[in-house]
Formats: sequence, C-alpha cells, structure tokens
Amino acid sequence: MATAATTLVAWATTQIAQSGQRAMSALIDFLQDRFRHEPENREIIERVLQQPAQDNAGFLAELLEGEALRDPAFAAEFRARWEQTALAVTAEAGGVANSISGDVSGPVVQARDVHGGISFGGGAAAPQ
Repeated sequence: MATAATTLVAWATTQIAQSGQRAMSALIDFLQDRFRHEPENREIIERVLQQPAQDNAGFLAELLEGEALRDPAFAAEFRARWEQTALAVTAEAGGVANSISGDVSGPVVQARDVHGGISFGGGAAAPQ
C-alpha cells in the first residue's frame, strides 16, 4: 500500500505516458468512487492529488491499509488494479514488465532480450 500511495503522489507531480496516465487515472477514479460517501477519506485522496508530499502519501497508505484490512474484497480489487497500473506505468517508463496470469501449465520463460535459442528438455542434447 505504501508503494501504491507513493506512486500516486509521484503521478501528481510528473508527466506519465498516455497509457500509464490512463491506468493511473482509472485507479484514482476507483478510489474516489470507493470513498465517495466518506468525506474525510475522500479528502485524503484529493489532498494527495492536489498537494503531493510524502506526508500525504503516508496518510493515503494508512487509509488503503485500513480499508484493505476492513474489507478483503477491496484489498483484492485494489491489488489487482494496482498490479495492472504498475505494469502500465513501468512499461511506459521504458522498464520491463513481465506478467503471467490465469492457469499456466508447462514451462514459462520471462525474458527481455534473448540471443540464441531456448529449449525445455525432452529432446536430444544439443551438440557442444
């Protein structure tokens, strides 16, 4: 939660590429909707967006932690949304974003640059 809160603060002070911006905006909309009937908590979110500062990130992290403990469904939804947001922001910032989801069976490789082949057992050993 602290990482998410800090990233929300950073978003308010920096320019993020368009898809990262859309993902972050969707996460903010989710939080604003979640706390729409709780003025004190909604104020925390608005304060972070209007006055980005580490102290405000701490307040937001506390809010998110408390809500996650109170409501496991919120925790799961927020974490899923945060994962998607973090992937979009990382990818747009020039980072590498590997993600595997759903039912996966068999070998999996996550890599950035591969020079040469990749194989998974089962065949004759390659000559050396």
